[in-house]
Amino acid sequence: MNRYRNTVVGSYPRPTQVADTLKKPTLTPAEVDELIRWAARDQADLGLDVITDGEGYRENMYYFYQKRLDGVSMENMPKKTFGTTGFGIECARVVGEIRNPRFNLAHCWKTARDAAPSRANVKQTVTGPHVLTRFSVNERPDLYPDEQALCRAYAKVLAEELREVIAAGCEFIQFDEPMWTEAPEQSVWAAEVLNELIASLPKVRFALHVCGGNPRRKRVYFTRYTDLAPAFSLVKIDEVLLEHCTLGYDLMDLWKLWPFRGDLSLGVIDQRSDEIETTDVIAKRLQPALDWFPRERLILTSECGFGHVPLDITRAKLRALVEASHRL
Repeated sequence: MNRYRNTVVGSYPRPTQVADTLKKPTLTPAEVDELIRWAARDQADLGLDVITDGEGYRENMYYFYQKRLDGVSMENMPKKTFGTTGFGIECARVVGEIRNPRFNLAHCWKTARDAAPSRANVKQTVTGPHVLTRFSVNERPDLYPDEQALCRAYAKVLAEELREVIAAGCEFIQFDEPMWTEAPEQSVWAAEVLNELIASLPKVRFALHVCGGNPRRKRVYFTRYTDLAPAFSLVKIDEVLLEHCTLGYDLMDLWKLWPFRGDLSLGVIDQRSDEIETTDVIAKRLQPALDWFPRERLILTSECGFGHVPLDITRAKLRALVEASHRL
């Protein structure tokens, strides 16, 4: 392939507003399946090379998993704050052994795969174990004496489902770990746990997305990627997806500290802004990475997911992304 590859980070807008709350989903299983089929077809119709199931079935990226586990309670959830912007959330309580995952990820991936044309690759995005740990209140130190132990418990149940996803035919798993930028002092052991999780799975393509949080199109964590270089240097992945075009510093400084040999999915589209990028703008954003990566190891993407972006803006931005990947 002579042109640049392109992909999405993960979430995709729903076509209509759904009366979900964060804790009480209203979609039926049949409606979830149709939402996945719609998202897969819509992304593929835009010409994207690698798509997702849209993640539209999630309440959010952590409650979705925590609600579907034994040992985690969503009752009387205490509120925790994170970062420096006042971002706070009610966090699930760990009240017993974390077990019996019911995420149904293999079904979601297969539904998307069956709906999309064969030319489009369908990756399975999954929230990483460190995120689930940070958004938990551990009330069972007898079971999980520290956050590392809790993180390994979450990794174990994620691995159970991901083995099913891979057995269903998926060849591309992407982990999302935005809380590395919220708690950089934990990132090294979080990378070690992620490595253990990856090593427990059959060999497929593994990617890691690390961003600054981005709830409601706003970055809330501001750790520089260079501060995470020790963690990045440990993790054994084939692809990394990083913010770039709106950072207040030079992402390229990371490669001085991390001689990464995999592929870089570069955030050249700003999903926080309604302005539609031109090919010239994307080319300018891409140019610095060419000093560090050959073009065959560069993939064009957005800085984060589009779950909170209006659908018409999402489609216009992704059309611009696809056009630029073909023209440049």
